[in-house]
Amino acid sequence: MSLSSARMFLDKLMAEEDLGIRLAGELSRKRMELIREAGFEFTDKELEEAKAALSHGALGHVAAWLCELPFDSQARGRCCGGGLWH
Repeated sequence: MSLSSARMFLDKLMAEEDLGIRLAGELSRKRMELIREAGFEFTDKELEEAKAALSHGALGHVAAWLCELPFDSQARGRCCGGGLWH
């Protein structure tokens, strides 16, 4: 592992839109899988409605975990300004 490798990854992520779309889709699927394993059952739309009812910043540091890149219909949800990597 190295800082150089992390930088190369970020360069590739910025250069290849398809990579970002694929990662965002996989993260979305994994997030919902983990939520269901924790005993909760709802749709992405229901999650968005619940988040919209909260005051700005209410989720604190966990907000990034509930955000995705808005590249296309594969990546649903609201982007939290910093996108996927914040």
